[in-house]
Amino acid sequence: MKTVFVAMSGGIDSSYSAYLLKEEGYKVVGFTFDLLPSSLRNERNRKMCCSAVSVDRAKNVAGRLAIPHYVLNMREAFEQHVIRRFVEEYGMGRTPNPCVLCNRYIKFDLFLRKAAAMGADLVATGHYARIGETARGFALKKGADGTKDQSYFLYPIQRDDLKMIDFPLAATTKETVRQMFGVLGQAAVPESQDICFIPDNDYRAFVRQFIPQRKGPVILSDGRQIGDHEGVHLYTIGQRRGINIPFKEPLYVVELRARDNVVVVGGKDALARIGLRADDINMLSSAVEGEARAKVRYRQKEEKCSYAVRDGLLEIVFDEPISSITPGQSVVLYDGETVLGGGTIRETFA
Repeated sequence: MKTVFVAMSGGIDSSYSAYLLKEEGYKVVGFTFDLLPSSLRNERNRKMCCSAVSVDRAKNVAGRLAIPHYVLNMREAFEQHVIRRFVEEYGMGRTPNPCVLCNRYIKFDLFLRKAAAMGADLVATGHYARIGETARGFALKKGADGTKDQSYFLYPIQRDDLKMIDFPLAATTKETVRQMFGVLGQAAVPESQDICFIPDNDYRAFVRQFIPQRKGPVILSDGRQIGDHEGVHLYTIGQRRGINIPFKEPLYVVELRARDNVVVVGGKDALARIGLRADDINMLSSAVEGEARAKVRYRQKEEKCSYAVRDGLLEIVFDEPISSITPGQSVVLYDGETVLGGGTIRETFA
């Protein structure tokens, strides 16, 4: 009987994953992560996947499934690798993706290492993705539910670690999980919010606690100043609302020059870019160049491109210009259903 450590957030997906694994005959042990430093605890927010409320929900589910459940203290690592990185990226005029950071450093690194040291054969999460075995080893693939596929967030998983990971929801859909969860007699639970450590999902209010307000100019691409901003860290590429400057056409944020404390705005056409360069890359394929499809945000569609890995950077050139490519976000490469790799966008070019 293999032992599986399941990361249980208290939500429907991880709870149902634990149920499926037990039904399949595994020895299942549930773990909920204690992530938030004391200064950021907000027990009133029931959507948080790392609050005291979520711990209680996970314990209740584990009790109904008759499986052991433990709380794992990861506050220090989470603060260092996710919260601090989140704030630092905004301070440099970039828009980070904390879910990717959490997967990279917490779920599929620290938790994976601890699980292996404690004797687990596998670790499992409630992600909608698949791991397939090929002639060349294991591969990360899209989940069966195309509307819920979360492979975009999982590209940082190291290729050698794929063999120790299980995604029980790989072949199912969100709707099926909802229906079956009700059949099990479990109480309905809310979806975890995108940024678990930010109350009410108000990132601007959160970042203001760490980055002092520094006013500066808002300019057009030709250098003309047309207004002022309250801080570069309060903007993101492609943003339209919140600029609050009267102009003859709708304005969008097209560039953030954090070093100069400048926000550059322009028309929608000014957002188009033909390519990008990314660092912090993780390639799950051995190919260092080729043709693929790439997506630069979770909800954006994949676009045809060519790619090459050189000197630790991933350079991507799209067949057609792409709008609102945002430094700090992740770019992920696909070959059909298979994830080839990805990285953190650092710069774009026209």
